[in-house]
Amino acid sequence: MLYLYLRYEKSPKMALRVAIKKMLAVTVSMCVLQLGAYSQETAVQAQGLYSSDFVIDGIPRNITFYIPSGFGKKDTYPLVIFLHEEGESSKGALKKYGDKLQQLADSSASIVLFPDAVKGHWNSRMANAATDTINDVGFVDIMIDYFVQQYHCDPERVYAAGLYSGGEMAWRLGCDRPAKIAAIAPFIPSQTEAAKKCTPSSGVAIFNTEKITLQPGKKIAGSILTDAWNFLLAHRK
Repeated sequence: MLYLYLRYEKSPKMALRVAIKKMLAVTVSMCVLQLGAYSQETAVQAQGLYSSDFVIDGIPRNITFYIPSGFGKKDTYPLVIFLHEEGESSKGALKKYGDKLQQLADSSASIVLFPDAVKGHWNSRMANAATDTINDVGFVDIMIDYFVQQYHCDPERVYAAGLYSGGEMAWRLGCDRPAKIAAIAPFIPSQTEAAKKCTPSSGVAIFNTEKITLQPGKKIAGSILTDAWNFLLAHRK
């Protein structure tokens, strides 16, 4: 049995107290887990950048997320999960791509989630599968359920994009969580090679990055991010 606790605050300084809202049952890796969902006493605001700390199965986890302009005016919102590259964190992804992604989020009324890997490393099971024990698929799975319940994200419009190892993680989510992920944008050197490890469900749309020259540590052009974003949001379950 897994229990989740979180601390919620607005970035960078405003701390907000949280209270237990209710228990959610979720399934991760064929095990029924129990999630303690907590709600904010103070509602999030549009065009706000927030962070939350979680403890999942005894492991501290952190996320940062962006609430778009116009939040509160619709019934549901798309959720775009942006997965940082190896050795970085959500802060690094925000530094490189935050302005562009927030602009895209505002224009499409989408929430953007920036999860942190443990020590900068995603367990995509694309490499080191025998020694890597962190359940990152389960972590993202819990976050999807949490954002659907807490921030009215549309369960039919959940997307994953990632850079390099984060792209491998996005690919893995397409393989392991096809019922929850509508489309992925995996910025990885070779999707053909990734397909030898696992193949995303035919129900998961894949943005083709095969012809994009990738250089680890280098920024991806804003025009490419826009193309990937538009591709993702054009699909739903």
